[in-house]
Amino acid sequence: MVVCGGSLAATHDWSAEPLKEVQIKTVAFRGWIPDISKPLSGTLILIPGRHGDGRGMADDPRWQKLAGDLDFAILACQFSDGEPFPYQSDAHGEVAKCLNAAVEHLGELSSRPELKKAPLAFWGVSAGSNVSSRYCVFFPDRVAAFASSTGTCGPGGEITPKTMDIPMLFAIGGTDKPDWVKGSLANAERGQGKAPWTIALHKTAGHGTGKSVDVVVPFLLSTVKQRLGVATPSQTPKSIFKSELPNIGASSHPPADTQKPLKKLGLQSGWLGNPETYDVAACADYKGPKSKAVWLPDEPTAIAWQSYLRAQ
Repeated sequence: MVVCGGSLAATHDWSAEPLKEVQIKTVAFRGWIPDISKPLSGTLILIPGRHGDGRGMADDPRWQKLAGDLDFAILACQFSDGEPFPYQSDAHGEVAKCLNAAVEHLGELSSRPELKKAPLAFWGVSAGSNVSSRYCVFFPDRVAAFASSTGTCGPGGEITPKTMDIPMLFAIGGTDKPDWVKGSLANAERGQGKAPWTIALHKTAGHGTGKSVDVVVPFLLSTVKQRLGVATPSQTPKSIFKSELPNIGASSHPPADTQKPLKKLGLQSGWLGNPETYDVAACADYKGPKSKAVWLPDEPTAIAWQSYLRAQ
């Protein structure tokens, strides 16, 4: 047990079998469960860069705060000791299936059976972004939202209508390897004006996390809550969210062996950002060409996006 924010929260560590097809020998996880009595709404998956040990992210107060605000568990991952690329491309879903098994195991360890079929939200950096995006290809119906920090592939050529429904944030470092920047932008721009996808191109950032989490956290908070049918804490302007959205509580959770459908997000109900000036406005009030604007899910995310990109 660990103390977090004045309350008790449970932490679980375990290792899994090697992933033979993608040639990864060390597979380990740390799960974190917030100290709440009602059923959890899902799991936040955190995946580090290539062959990194990301288990310590489950102990990070910022991720714990986000998970707590969402009524989510945390699953922080380690995939290391093996070949560097097969697990990122995950051709046949071995890593994706491993993540499903890990979430189910966390539910068993914590006596939270609702996690078995509950939605997932992803944040990955570099290789972790690639692993996360591959999960979106194999199990799109389960992904509430996905945020990437300097990932190099994104959904790639395997975009389907279901992956287009997933809100995605692509934080791209402008001084990263040129071919990675080009590929990341090309992938992200496939959803421009058609999908709830957000591009945050920081012109002076390189490869790595940097300060991208400043945008990742509000993006995931907003999009996950909207996908679950719950408005974010800040509802200004009110027109962003429909007032009839129900609150999620214990009575609204489906049985543990079923999955509650995720809501689709309408692009017209969010905000837009100018990719050159970083000016932002509610969609209805945006003055520039909307076809070239960056979609943002709400005002807090728009302000965070603007602040992040102007600090360069």
